[in-house]
Amino acid sequence: MVPTGVPKRLKLVWNSYRIVFVRAGRDKRARAALVKTTLLLLSVIGYVFYLSYTAVVGGPWTAAFYAFIIGTGIIAAVAMRRWYRNQNKILNQSITGQASLSFPGAFKAPQSVRSYLEERALIVASLLARGASEVQLHSTNQSNDIGEVLTRQALNGFLRGHGLWERLEPAEVDLASAADGRWTSEQEGRVIAWCEQLRLLRWVLGVDPEIVPLWHNPTVDFKLGWELLQQAAALADRRSEVGPWDIRMQRDLATAYATRAIAELKVRGVVPACPELDRWANNLRASCLGDSVDFLAGVRTIAEVREDALRLLAFLAAARGQYAGYLVDQLNATEPIAFSSWRAEAPI
Repeated sequence: MVPTGVPKRLKLVWNSYRIVFVRAGRDKRARAALVKTTLLLLSVIGYVFYLSYTAVVGGPWTAAFYAFIIGTGIIAAVAMRRWYRNQNKILNQSITGQASLSFPGAFKAPQSVRSYLEERALIVASLLARGASEVQLHSTNQSNDIGEVLTRQALNGFLRGHGLWERLEPAEVDLASAADGRWTSEQEGRVIAWCEQLRLLRWVLGVDPEIVPLWHNPTVDFKLGWELLQQAAALADRRSEVGPWDIRMQRDLATAYATRAIAELKVRGVVPACPELDRWANNLRASCLGDSVDFLAGVRTIAEVREDALRLLAFLAAARGQYAGYLVDQLNATEPIAFSSWRAEAPI
């Protein structure tokens, strides 16, 4: 049986290859990535043909022998690469004094924190699914592909059946209790933050092997909520090696993306004028302009993205950066911390 994470990982790889292929003509970063990836693919395809030829000429046992040799070599290379990567993390943490000398792969969150995040993942998934239903009910375009409409009764029944209704925060109770089709546009807009929270939680809890990178120009994906609600029974069996150091990288990258997107919106006049912000935005944009320098948003750079798509990317990146910062502190804590409490105390 193919592991559930393999199709998602292959989808991410294919999307990355598609982006660098389209941009290769004017982006030296893309050309370098395209050459490396293409050579790797050609090597794999060539070796598969070689094994097939060997099986025909020398027999299946000869082909199996060569496959065993190359397989053990690949496993050894991957193991050595992971070992060196972990050693670099340990060395950097030791020099900066940010953490004690410990093996990153051995990280394990306290069970109380793990259980709390599992509960939050299901709650956020239900809110995202309910938000999708509200958007669908208010949409005038009946052909849009949002998916099935899950009613308040169905979702609230799920929460009560899993003992999660009592775990809702007051604001979430109000949202879950509202009649179908009665959410405001502002409440529907929260699906952007919930989507990024769920992306991070699915990754941290081991549901997804990777998180969709911002340079893939992700959008709000309502399926993330429906899928997790269907997999609720197996959520506790998932395992992940994601630690605070991995989430910190996502936090920093998301913050950089949000900053670049806001600067671009400021230069375009979307953000209200302010002399100091104008200078900052102009300087930041000037330092990022260029096909081989600027942040990518799919096959375009941020400077080339349409305004509506750029707004969405800015919101997604800001939501990811904020929640990633929360998860860094949460995984380093010994007891669960409510996101609302953390956000109230977090420095601006």
